[in-house]
Formats: sequence, structure tokens, C-alpha cells
Amino acid sequence: MITIDFKGKHAVVTGGSSGIGAACVRTLAKAGATVTVLARKKDHSPEDEALYDDPAIDFLPLDIADSDAVARVFAEIAEKKGIDIAVLNAGTLAAGTVAETSDETWRHVMSVNLDGLFFTTRESVKHMMSQGRGGKIVSIGSISGYRGNQGFAAYCTSKGGALNFTRQVAMDYAAHGINVNAVAPGFIYTPMTDIYNDKIKAQLAAQTPDGKWGTAQQIADAVLFLASPLANHIHGQSILVDGGWTLGVFADFSEASG
Repeated sequence: MITIDFKGKHAVVTGGSSGIGAACVRTLAKAGATVTVLARKKDHSPEDEALYDDPAIDFLPLDIADSDAVARVFAEIAEKKGIDIAVLNAGTLAAGTVAETSDETWRHVMSVNLDGLFFTTRESVKHMMSQGRGGKIVSIGSISGYRGNQGFAAYCTSKGGALNFTRQVAMDYAAHGINVNAVAPGFIYTPMTDIYNDKIKAQLAAQTPDGKWGTAQQIADAVLFLASPLANHIHGQSILVDGGWTLGVFADFSEASG
């Protein structure tokens, strides 16, 4: 049996106060890592607020779209604790076709999902290089990086860019012992997906080969793998955790007649 042990490792998780990020924090801490949660504010749900009862978990406020703030906070963490694992989860979602998307909405989505990913990746790489012991960077992408999602022009564009960004950074830093990969969730129960009503959720589940939505813990499990030594020879990949949703058009033809 292979055991993942992160004792002596320090991880940072952006957007780690709720949803997928909080699941990643709990999972990494359970595996022995100390973790710094980076988010604009602490979540108020009882489950996620309880994260901070664990002495291995710390919290620092951060807006990842602020380049200067990202540089300052990552430098502080690197000096005090080092950065061995960076889980870059923070993101935002906005609905709207191209014609319906305002300049403000477009720029906000890009500032978080692309600029923020760039700023946090850059600082992670810089400090991992300085430390000289390599590291693991895992970003949280989306199935929307692989295909369109009707009515989400800005979001799909940002996630498509993030997918190729992962490949590029992985290529540039693989020789330095830094593994850069991503996890691409499908439809997952999180506060972000509360924008969908029950009817839409049921329709999306029916379009998924395994017939259901995923959980934040299932995403955290994939992150755990990519952050571990088990993934030492994996670079620039994005693991789809989507119940098979991106495999193709799914329909039940069992009653179809020839």
C-alpha cells in the first residue's frame, strides 16, 4: 500500500476557504502538510470555518488579482515556511454570451482566472526555484477549458487560456523539478455552482455518463495525487474529473428502434 505523506511540507491554497479549495486544504493537512489558506475572506459555513481550528492550517487574506499583494504575501510565506506545494484554486464565474458580456464583467473574469493564475504561478515558481528543491503546482481548471458551455463566453475563454498556460509553464520548469499540472472538474456541488437551479442540475446529471454530479472531495483527491511523489513524472497535464461528461454526446439509445 502506498501512503502519501506530506510531513515537513508546506502548501498554499488560493481560494481555500470554501468549496473545492477547502476540500483541498483538509486533504493536504490530513496527509501531514502545513497549509496556508489564501482567500479574500474566511468562509462563514460551519464546516469550512472549522478549518482554522487545526493548528496546521493558517489563513492570510489575499486578492489574487492584485499583483503587488500576491508578490508580498508569497514572499512572506516563503520566508517563514517555504512553498513546496501550490494549489491555485481561486476563480470566478460569470454567465453571458459575448453580446451580453460587459467590458467590466469580461475584465473581472480575466483578472481573476488568468491574471490571478499568472501572478500566483509566477511567485510559486520564483520561490520554488530559489529554494532549490523543486515543487508541485496544481491549478484548478474546468471542463470549460476543453469545450464551450452555452452562455458562458468569458468563463470558457479564461479556462481555455488557463489550460494552455499550464502546459507552457510545465514545459519551462520541468527540468527544475517543478511539476505543473491541473485538475479540470466537471459539474461539482460547490457554492459557485449554486447559480444552477434544480432543473438544470438534473439535466446536466442526465447528460453525464455516470449519472451524477461530483463532490469537492473527489477534486481534492486528484489534487492530492498530483501534489505527491506519485506524479513526479507528470508534467503539463490536466486530469478531467467529470464523470465522463467530456467524452461526447451522451444519450440512452436502449429503446431506439432500427
